[in-house]
Amino acid sequence: MVGKSKSKEADTSKKVDTTTTTVKEGDVTAAPVVETKKMKAIVLTSTGSGSDYSNLQVKDEEFPKILEGHENMVIVKMKAVGLNFAELMQRQGTYKPSTKTPYTPGYEGSGLVEDLSTNITDLKKEDRVMVFNPSGVWKEYVMVPRSNIVKMPETMTYEDAAGFLVNYLTAYQLLFRLANVREGDKVLIHMAAGGVGVAATQLCKTIPNVTVFGTASVSKHDTIKEFGVDYPIDYTASDYVEQIKKVAPEGVDVVLDPLNGENSIKGYDLLKPLGRIVHYGAASMTGESRSLANMFKTWWKCLSINSLEIISENKSVSGYHLGYLLNNPSFMATATKDIDTLLKLWSEEKIKIQIDSTYGFSKVGEAMKRIHQRLNVGKIILKPDAEMPAPVVAEPAVEAVAATLEEVKITETETKKSEEKVEEVCEKKKEVETVKTEEKIIEKTNVSEITKPQSTEGECATRE
Repeated sequence: MVGKSKSKEADTSKKVDTTTTTVKEGDVTAAPVVETKKMKAIVLTSTGSGSDYSNLQVKDEEFPKILEGHENMVIVKMKAVGLNFAELMQRQGTYKPSTKTPYTPGYEGSGLVEDLSTNITDLKKEDRVMVFNPSGVWKEYVMVPRSNIVKMPETMTYEDAAGFLVNYLTAYQLLFRLANVREGDKVLIHMAAGGVGVAATQLCKTIPNVTVFGTASVSKHDTIKEFGVDYPIDYTASDYVEQIKKVAPEGVDVVLDPLNGENSIKGYDLLKPLGRIVHYGAASMTGESRSLANMFKTWWKCLSINSLEIISENKSVSGYHLGYLLNNPSFMATATKDIDTLLKLWSEEKIKIQIDSTYGFSKVGEAMKRIHQRLNVGKIILKPDAEMPAPVVAEPAVEAVAATLEEVKITETETKKSEEKVEEVCEKKKEVETVKTEEKIIEKTNVSEITKPQSTEGECATRE
Protein backbone atom coordinates (compact mmCIF):
# COMPACT_ATOMS: atom_id res chain seq x y z
CA MET A 1 0.00 0.00 0.00
CA VAL A 2 2.86 2.36 0.83
CA GLY A 3 4.45 1.69 -2.52
CA LYS A 4 1.18 2.37 -4.34
CA SER A 5 0.75 5.55 -2.36
CA LYS A 6 4.19 6.77 -3.38
CA SER A 7 3.47 5.90 -6.97
CA LYS A 8 0.28 7.93 -6.96
CA GLU A 9 2.11 10.82 -5.31
CA ALA A 10 4.77 10.73 -7.99
CA ASP A 11 2.14 10.67 -10.72
CA THR A 12 0.43 13.66 -9.18
CA SER A 13 3.68 15.63 -9.19
CA LYS A 14 4.09 14.98 -12.90
CA LYS A 15 0.72 16.59 -13.61
CA VAL A 16 1.82 20.01 -12.31
CA ASP A 17 1.42 22.71 -14.99
CA THR A 18 5.03 23.53 -15.96
CA THR A 19 4.01 26.79 -17.56
CA THR A 20 3.36 28.35 -14.16
CA THR A 21 5.51 26.20 -11.81
CA THR A 22 9.03 24.77 -11.72
CA VAL A 23 9.81 21.38 -10.08
CA LYS A 24 13.21 19.71 -10.02
CA GLU A 25 13.15 16.48 -11.99
CA GLY A 26 12.83 13.40 -9.76
CA ASP A 27 12.14 15.45 -6.61
CA VAL A 28 8.51 14.70 -5.70
CA THR A 29 8.80 16.44 -2.31
CA ALA A 30 9.89 19.85 -3.67
CA ALA A 31 7.27 22.60 -3.46
CA PRO A 32 6.27 24.15 -6.82
CA VAL A 33 7.91 27.51 -7.51
CA VAL A 34 5.53 29.94 -9.18
CA GLU A 35 7.08 31.87 -12.08
CA THR A 36 6.18 35.57 -11.74
CA LYS A 37 6.06 37.79 -14.81
CA LYS A 38 8.50 40.69 -14.49
CA MET A 39 8.70 44.18 -15.99
CA LYS A 40 11.13 47.11 -15.91
CA ALA A 41 10.56 50.26 -13.85
CA ILE A 42 12.58 53.37 -12.96
CA VAL A 43 12.94 53.46 -9.18
CA LEU A 44 14.02 56.43 -7.06
CA THR A 45 15.97 54.60 -4.35
CA SER A 46 16.76 57.65 -2.22
CA THR A 47 16.69 61.44 -2.41
CA GLY A 48 19.86 63.35 -3.21
CA SER A 49 21.57 65.38 -5.90
CA GLY A 50 24.58 63.36 -6.99
CA SER A 51 25.66 64.26 -10.52
CA ASP A 52 25.88 60.55 -11.39
CA TYR A 53 22.10 60.15 -10.85
CA SER A 54 22.77 56.78 -9.20
CA ASN A 55 19.65 57.11 -7.03
CA LEU A 56 17.57 56.49 -10.17
CA GLN A 57 17.78 52.82 -11.15
CA VAL A 58 15.98 50.57 -13.62
CA LYS A 59 14.77 47.52 -11.68
CA ASP A 60 12.60 44.45 -12.17
CA GLU A 61 9.14 44.55 -10.64
CA GLU A 62 6.19 42.18 -10.61
CA PHE A 63 3.69 42.56 -13.40
CA PRO A 64 0.47 44.32 -12.21
CA LYS A 65 -2.63 42.20 -11.91
CA ILE A 66 -6.30 43.14 -11.53
CA LEU A 67 -7.64 41.07 -8.65
CA GLU A 68 -11.01 39.41 -8.94
CA GLY A 69 -13.80 41.76 -7.92
CA HIS A 70 -11.74 44.95 -8.34
CA GLU A 71 -13.69 47.34 -10.53
CA ASN A 72 -12.73 50.33 -12.70
CA MET A 73 -9.06 49.40 -13.04
CA VAL A 74 -7.00 49.45 -16.24
CA ILE A 75 -3.55 48.01 -17.00
CA VAL A 76 -1.66 49.89 -19.72
CA LYS A 77 1.45 48.81 -21.60
CA MET A 78 3.44 52.04 -21.67
CA LYS A 79 4.95 53.21 -24.94
CA ALA A 80 6.24 56.59 -23.74
CA VAL A 81 6.20 58.75 -20.58
CA GLY A 82 6.80 62.43 -19.88
CA LEU A 83 9.64 64.01 -17.90
CA ASN A 84 8.70 67.14 -15.92
CA PHE A 85 10.59 69.56 -13.69
CA ALA A 86 8.71 68.15 -10.71
CA GLU A 87 10.57 64.83 -11.05
CA LEU A 88 13.90 66.67 -10.91
CA MET A 89 12.81 68.13 -7.57
CA GLN A 90 11.57 64.74 -6.38
CA ARG A 91 15.02 63.25 -6.97
CA GLN A 92 16.55 65.92 -4.74
CA GLY A 93 13.87 65.62 -2.06
CA THR A 94 12.65 69.21 -2.47
CA TYR A 95 9.21 68.43 -3.88
CA LYS A 96 5.95 68.44 -1.95
CA PRO A 97 3.97 66.27 -1.42
CA SER A 98 6.89 63.97 -0.73
CA THR A 99 6.76 60.19 -1.08
CA LYS A 100 8.83 57.75 0.95
CA THR A 101 11.56 56.09 -1.12
CA PRO A 102 11.92 53.72 -2.86
CA TYR A 103 9.17 54.46 -5.38
CA THR A 104 8.61 55.01 -9.09
CA PRO A 105 8.08 58.63 -10.20
CA GLY A 106 6.09 59.74 -13.24
CA TYR A 107 2.87 61.68 -13.76
CA GLU A 108 1.96 60.97 -17.37
CA GLY A 109 2.39 58.64 -20.31
CA SER A 110 0.76 56.84 -23.19
CA GLY A 111 0.33 53.27 -24.36
CA LEU A 112 -2.01 50.36 -25.11
CA VAL A 113 -4.70 48.86 -22.89
CA GLU A 114 -3.35 45.49 -21.75
CA ASP A 115 -6.17 44.45 -19.40
CA LEU A 116 -9.17 46.00 -17.66
CA SER A 117 -11.85 45.28 -15.08
CA THR A 118 -14.89 43.44 -16.37
CA ASN A 119 -17.26 46.31 -15.49
CA ILE A 120 -15.54 48.74 -17.91
CA THR A 121 -17.44 48.92 -21.18
CA ASP A 122 -16.09 52.05 -22.89
CA LEU A 123 -12.57 50.65 -23.32
CA LYS A 124 -11.17 47.45 -24.79
CA LYS A 125 -7.79 45.77 -25.06
CA GLU A 126 -5.34 47.38 -27.52
CA ASP A 127 -7.04 50.82 -27.24
CA ARG A 128 -4.51 53.67 -27.48
CA VAL A 129 -4.72 55.79 -24.33
CA MET A 130 -3.08 58.54 -22.27
CA VAL A 131 -2.43 58.02 -18.56
CA PHE A 132 -2.02 60.53 -15.73
CA ASN A 133 -1.44 59.64 -12.09
CA PRO A 134 0.01 61.19 -8.89
CA SER A 135 3.10 58.96 -9.39
CA GLY A 136 4.28 55.57 -10.60
CA VAL A 137 3.98 55.96 -14.38
CA TRP A 138 7.66 55.35 -15.28
CA LYS A 139 7.12 51.62 -15.79
CA GLU A 140 6.63 49.22 -18.68
CA TYR A 141 3.12 48.45 -17.36
CA VAL A 142 0.95 50.53 -15.01
CA MET A 143 -2.40 49.92 -13.34
CA VAL A 144 -4.57 53.01 -12.74
CA PRO A 145 -8.25 53.83 -12.18
CA ARG A 146 -10.44 54.28 -15.26
CA SER A 147 -10.84 57.97 -14.34
CA ASN A 148 -7.10 58.45 -14.98
CA ILE A 149 -7.35 57.23 -18.59
CA VAL A 150 -7.98 59.41 -21.66
CA LYS A 151 -8.43 57.97 -25.15
CA MET A 152 -5.85 59.19 -27.65
CA PRO A 153 -6.86 60.79 -30.95
CA GLU A 154 -6.20 58.40 -33.83
CA THR A 155 -3.52 60.58 -35.43
CA MET A 156 -1.64 61.49 -32.23
CA THR A 157 1.73 59.79 -31.70
CA TYR A 158 2.67 58.08 -28.43
CA GLU A 159 5.43 60.67 -27.90
CA ASP A 160 3.03 63.61 -28.34
CA ALA A 161 0.47 61.95 -26.06
CA ALA A 162 3.10 61.41 -23.35
CA GLY A 163 3.98 65.12 -23.45
CA PHE A 164 0.44 66.45 -23.60
CA LEU A 165 -1.43 66.12 -20.32
CA VAL A 166 0.77 67.72 -17.64
CA ASN A 167 2.11 70.65 -19.68
CA TYR A 168 -1.10 71.63 -21.45
CA LEU A 169 -3.44 71.00 -18.51
CA THR A 170 -1.13 73.09 -16.29
CA ALA A 171 -0.87 75.93 -18.83
CA TYR A 172 -4.62 75.92 -19.52
CA GLN A 173 -5.61 76.12 -15.87
CA LEU A 174 -2.97 78.75 -15.09
CA LEU A 175 -4.23 81.01 -17.88
CA PHE A 176 -7.97 80.45 -17.88
CA ARG A 177 -8.96 79.21 -14.42
CA LEU A 178 -6.63 81.37 -12.31
CA ALA A 179 -5.26 84.29 -14.38
CA ASN A 180 -8.43 84.68 -16.49
CA VAL A 181 -6.54 85.86 -19.58
CA ARG A 182 -8.71 87.87 -21.93
CA GLU A 183 -8.49 89.78 -25.21
CA GLY A 184 -5.82 92.49 -25.31
CA ASP A 185 -3.89 91.29 -22.23
CA LYS A 186 -0.10 91.46 -21.93
CA VAL A 187 1.36 88.24 -20.48
CA LEU A 188 4.85 87.47 -19.15
CA ILE A 189 5.81 83.78 -19.45
CA HIS A 190 9.02 82.70 -17.72
CA MET A 191 10.97 79.71 -19.12
CA ALA A 192 9.12 80.16 -22.41
CA ALA A 193 11.14 77.39 -24.11
CA GLY A 194 10.13 74.74 -21.55
CA GLY A 195 7.17 72.38 -21.83
CA VAL A 196 4.68 74.54 -19.91
CA GLY A 197 6.12 77.72 -21.45
CA VAL A 198 5.53 76.49 -25.01
CA ALA A 199 2.01 75.31 -24.12
CA ALA A 200 1.12 78.62 -22.42
CA THR A 201 2.40 80.62 -25.40
CA GLN A 202 0.30 78.63 -27.86
CA LEU A 203 -2.79 78.91 -25.66
CA CYS A 204 -2.35 82.69 -25.33
CA LYS A 205 -2.48 82.91 -29.11
CA THR A 206 -5.96 81.36 -29.13
CA ILE A 207 -7.18 84.68 -27.62
CA PRO A 208 -7.22 87.78 -29.89
CA ASN A 209 -4.58 90.50 -29.41
CA VAL A 210 -2.74 88.91 -26.49
CA THR A 211 0.89 90.12 -26.31
CA VAL A 212 3.40 87.59 -24.98
CA PHE A 213 6.74 88.41 -23.36
CA GLY A 214 8.86 85.27 -22.97
CA THR A 215 12.14 84.80 -21.10
CA ALA A 216 14.72 82.37 -22.53
CA SER A 217 18.41 82.26 -23.39
CA VAL A 218 19.22 84.10 -26.60
CA SER A 219 19.94 80.87 -28.52
CA LYS A 220 16.25 79.93 -28.17
CA HIS A 221 14.72 83.26 -29.23
CA ASP A 222 14.05 82.36 -32.85
CA THR A 223 12.32 79.14 -31.78
CA ILE A 224 10.03 80.71 -29.17
CA LYS A 225 9.08 83.43 -31.66
CA GLU A 226 7.85 80.65 -33.95
CA PHE A 227 5.65 79.40 -31.09
CA GLY A 228 4.09 82.86 -30.68
CA VAL A 229 6.27 84.90 -28.31
CA ASP A 230 6.11 88.54 -29.42
CA TYR A 231 9.01 89.82 -27.34
CA PRO A 232 11.76 87.28 -26.48
CA ILE A 233 13.80 88.44 -23.50
CA ASP A 234 17.33 87.31 -22.66
CA TYR A 235 17.16 87.06 -18.88
CA THR A 236 20.92 86.36 -18.68
CA ALA A 237 21.98 89.64 -20.32
CA SER A 238 20.15 92.28 -18.29
CA ASP A 239 17.20 92.83 -15.97
CA TYR A 240 14.08 91.55 -17.74
CA VAL A 241 11.93 94.11 -15.89
CA GLU A 242 13.75 96.96 -17.63
CA GLN A 243 13.40 95.26 -21.02
CA ILE A 244 9.64 94.80 -20.55
CA LYS A 245 9.15 98.38 -19.32
CA LYS A 246 10.68 99.69 -22.56
CA VAL A 247 7.83 98.04 -24.48
CA ALA A 248 5.09 98.24 -21.85
CA PRO A 249 5.87 101.13 -19.44
CA GLU A 250 2.62 100.55 -17.54
CA GLY A 251 3.45 96.89 -16.90
CA VAL A 252 1.69 93.62 -17.76
CA ASP A 253 -1.67 92.05 -16.94
CA VAL A 254 -0.52 88.51 -16.17
CA VAL A 255 2.71 86.88 -14.94
CA LEU A 256 3.20 83.09 -14.95
CA ASP A 257 5.98 82.42 -12.43
CA PRO A 258 7.67 78.99 -12.16
CA LEU A 259 10.84 80.54 -10.66
CA ASN A 260 9.83 82.11 -7.32
CA GLY A 261 12.32 83.74 -4.96
CA GLU A 262 13.18 87.31 -5.94
CA ASN A 263 11.32 86.79 -9.23
CA SER A 264 8.05 86.64 -7.29
CA ILE A 265 8.64 90.24 -6.13
CA LYS A 266 9.73 91.41 -9.59
CA GLY A 267 6.66 89.81 -11.13
CA TYR A 268 4.31 91.38 -8.60
CA ASP A 269 5.83 94.81 -9.16
CA LEU A 270 5.42 94.40 -12.93
CA LEU A 271 1.65 93.99 -12.65
CA LYS A 272 -0.68 96.76 -13.74
CA PRO A 273 -3.67 97.54 -11.49
CA LEU A 274 -6.01 94.52 -11.58
CA GLY A 275 -3.03 92.40 -12.70
CA ARG A 276 -2.70 88.69 -11.78
CA ILE A 277 0.38 86.65 -10.91
CA VAL A 278 0.30 82.85 -10.62
CA HIS A 279 3.15 80.98 -8.89
CA TYR A 280 3.49 77.35 -9.93
CA GLY A 281 7.06 76.29 -9.17
CA ALA A 282 10.42 77.09 -7.57
CA ALA A 283 12.92 76.45 -10.35
CA SER A 284 15.28 79.13 -9.03
CA MET A 285 16.07 76.98 -5.98
CA THR A 286 16.85 73.84 -8.00
CA GLY A 287 20.18 73.18 -9.72
CA GLU A 288 21.77 69.90 -10.71
CA SER A 289 23.27 69.75 -7.21
CA ARG A 290 21.06 70.52 -4.23
CA SER A 291 22.16 73.59 -2.27
CA LEU A 292 20.56 74.27 1.09
CA ALA A 293 21.99 77.78 1.02
CA ASN A 294 20.38 78.48 -2.35
CA MET A 295 17.07 77.02 -1.15
CA PHE A 296 17.12 79.26 1.93
CA LYS A 297 18.05 82.29 -0.19
CA THR A 298 15.13 81.61 -2.55
CA TRP A 299 12.71 81.17 0.33
CA TRP A 300 13.97 84.33 2.07
CA LYS A 301 13.45 86.45 -1.06
CA CYS A 302 9.90 85.27 -1.80
CA LEU A 303 7.09 87.76 -1.96
CA SER A 304 5.57 88.43 1.44
CA ILE A 305 2.35 90.42 1.64
CA ASN A 306 -0.68 90.30 3.89
CA SER A 307 -4.36 90.52 3.10
CA LEU A 308 -4.63 94.16 4.25
CA GLU A 309 -1.77 95.35 2.06
CA ILE A 310 -3.05 93.61 -1.05
CA ILE A 311 -6.37 95.48 -0.89
CA SER A 312 -4.78 98.81 -1.77
CA GLU A 313 -2.50 97.18 -4.37
CA ASN A 314 -5.49 96.01 -6.47
CA LYS A 315 -3.60 92.91 -7.61
CA SER A 316 -4.26 89.18 -7.41
CA VAL A 317 -1.77 86.52 -6.23
CA SER A 318 -2.51 82.80 -6.65
CA GLY A 319 -0.73 79.46 -6.66
CA TYR A 320 -1.04 76.21 -8.60
CA HIS A 321 0.25 72.71 -7.80
CA LEU A 322 -0.89 69.86 -10.06
CA GLY A 323 0.73 67.28 -7.77
CA TYR A 324 -1.71 68.09 -4.99
CA LEU A 325 -4.66 68.39 -7.35
CA LEU A 326 -4.12 64.88 -8.74
CA ASN A 327 -4.55 63.53 -5.21
CA ASN A 328 -7.92 65.28 -4.90
CA PRO A 329 -10.76 63.13 -6.31
CA SER A 330 -13.03 66.16 -6.82
CA PHE A 331 -10.45 67.65 -9.20
CA MET A 332 -10.71 64.85 -11.75
CA ALA A 333 -14.03 66.03 -13.18
CA THR A 334 -12.59 69.51 -13.79
CA ALA A 335 -9.42 68.03 -15.28
CA THR A 336 -11.41 65.81 -17.65
CA LYS A 337 -13.46 68.78 -18.88
CA ASP A 338 -10.34 70.87 -19.52
CA ILE A 339 -8.58 67.97 -21.26
CA ASP A 340 -11.54 67.63 -23.63
CA THR A 341 -11.21 71.33 -24.48
CA LEU A 342 -7.48 70.92 -25.09
CA LEU A 343 -7.97 67.91 -27.36
CA LYS A 344 -10.43 69.94 -29.41
CA LEU A 345 -7.84 72.71 -29.78
CA TRP A 346 -5.26 70.09 -30.79
CA SER A 347 -7.59 68.62 -33.43
CA GLU A 348 -8.11 72.15 -34.80
CA GLU A 349 -4.29 72.54 -34.96
CA LYS A 350 -4.37 75.56 -32.67
CA ILE A 351 -1.85 73.90 -30.35
CA LYS A 352 1.01 71.56 -31.22
CA ILE A 353 3.18 69.54 -28.84
CA GLN A 354 6.86 70.40 -29.13
CA ILE A 355 9.11 67.38 -28.43
CA ASP A 356 12.72 68.23 -27.61
CA SER A 357 14.25 64.74 -27.39
CA THR A 358 13.62 61.12 -26.38
CA TYR A 359 15.65 58.93 -24.00
CA GLY A 360 15.41 55.30 -22.90
CA PHE A 361 14.64 54.46 -19.26
CA SER A 362 18.32 53.62 -18.68
CA LYS A 363 19.31 57.15 -19.81
CA VAL A 364 16.99 59.03 -17.43
CA GLY A 365 19.98 60.75 -15.80
CA GLU A 366 21.09 62.22 -19.13
CA ALA A 367 17.54 63.45 -19.77
CA MET A 368 17.38 65.19 -16.38
CA LYS A 369 20.80 66.75 -16.91
CA ARG A 370 19.55 68.31 -20.16
CA ILE A 371 16.75 70.09 -18.28
CA HIS A 372 19.03 71.19 -15.43
CA GLN A 373 21.39 72.75 -17.98
CA ARG A 374 18.44 74.56 -19.66
CA LEU A 375 19.21 72.95 -23.03
CA ASN A 376 15.74 71.66 -23.88
CA VAL A 377 13.24 73.40 -26.11
CA GLY A 378 9.91 71.74 -25.37
CA LYS A 379 9.19 68.36 -23.82
CA ILE A 380 11.62 65.54 -23.04
CA ILE A 381 10.18 62.04 -23.41
CA LEU A 382 11.30 58.77 -21.80
CA LYS A 383 10.57 55.35 -23.30
CA PRO A 384 11.10 51.79 -22.06
CA ASP A 385 14.43 50.59 -23.44
CA ALA A 386 12.54 47.86 -25.31
CA GLU A 387 10.61 50.59 -27.17
CA MET A 388 13.72 52.49 -28.28
CA PRO A 389 15.02 51.92 -31.83
CA ALA A 390 17.73 49.28 -31.99
CA PRO A 391 21.18 50.71 -32.77
CA VAL A 392 22.31 50.10 -36.31
CA VAL A 393 25.15 47.55 -36.38
CA ALA A 394 27.20 47.41 -39.57
CA GLU A 395 27.53 43.71 -40.41
CA PRO A 396 28.67 43.18 -44.03
CA ALA A 397 26.89 40.42 -45.93
CA VAL A 398 28.76 37.40 -47.31
CA GLU A 399 28.44 38.79 -50.82
CA ALA A 400 29.90 42.09 -49.71
CA VAL A 401 32.85 40.32 -48.09
CA ALA A 402 33.42 38.26 -51.23
CA ALA A 403 33.22 41.38 -53.37
CA THR A 404 35.71 43.12 -51.10
CA LEU A 405 38.13 40.19 -51.36
CA GLU A 406 37.77 40.21 -55.14
CA GLU A 407 38.51 43.94 -55.16
CA VAL A 408 41.62 43.29 -53.07
CA LYS A 409 42.77 40.62 -55.53
CA ILE A 410 42.18 42.94 -58.48
CA THR A 411 44.04 45.71 -56.71
CA GLU A 412 46.96 43.40 -55.97
CA THR A 413 47.07 42.25 -59.62
CA GLU A 414 46.95 45.82 -60.90
CA THR A 415 49.68 46.83 -58.45
CA LYS A 416 51.85 43.94 -59.62
CA LYS A 417 51.31 44.90 -63.27
CA SER A 418 52.15 48.51 -62.48
CA GLU A 419 55.36 47.46 -60.76
CA GLU A 420 56.33 45.28 -63.74
CA LYS A 421 55.62 48.16 -66.11
CA VAL A 422 57.77 50.51 -64.04
CA GLU A 423 60.62 47.99 -64.12
CA GLU A 424 60.24 47.66 -67.89
CA VAL A 425 60.33 51.43 -68.37
CA CYS A 426 63.39 51.67 -66.15
CA GLU A 427 65.19 48.99 -68.21
CA LYS A 428 64.37 50.79 -71.47
CA LYS A 429 65.56 54.04 -69.98
CA LYS A 430 68.86 52.44 -69.02
CA GLU A 431 69.27 51.07 -72.55
CA VAL A 432 68.58 54.51 -74.07
CA GLU A 433 71.02 56.16 -71.74
CA THR A 434 73.68 53.58 -72.65
CA VAL A 435 73.14 54.14 -76.36
CA LYS A 436 73.34 57.91 -75.94
CA THR A 437 76.55 57.59 -73.98
CA GLU A 438 78.12 55.45 -76.65
CA GLU A 439 77.01 57.90 -79.37
CA LYS A 440 78.61 60.79 -77.49
CA ILE A 441 81.89 58.93 -77.21
CA ILE A 442 81.90 58.16 -80.93
CA GLU A 443 80.93 61.73 -81.76
CA LYS A 444 83.80 63.15 -79.71
CA THR A 445 86.25 60.79 -81.32
CA ASN A 446 85.13 61.76 -84.86
CA VAL A 447 85.22 65.46 -84.11
CA SER A 448 88.76 65.29 -82.82
CA GLU A 449 89.96 63.59 -86.02
CA ILE A 450 88.46 66.22 -88.38
CA THR A 451 90.69 69.18 -89.37
CA LYS A 452 88.87 72.47 -89.54
CA PRO A 453 89.13 73.95 -93.14
CA GLN A 454 90.60 77.43 -93.68
CA SER A 455 87.79 79.97 -94.23
CA THR A 456 88.12 82.52 -97.00
CA GLU A 457 87.50 86.19 -96.32
CA GLY A 458 84.39 86.13 -98.49
CA GLU A 459 82.87 83.31 -96.55
CA CYS A 460 83.54 85.12 -93.29
CA ALA A 461 81.93 88.29 -94.64
CA THR A 462 78.91 86.34 -95.79
CA ARG A 463 78.51 84.76 -92.33
CA GLU A 464 78.75 88.09 -90.65
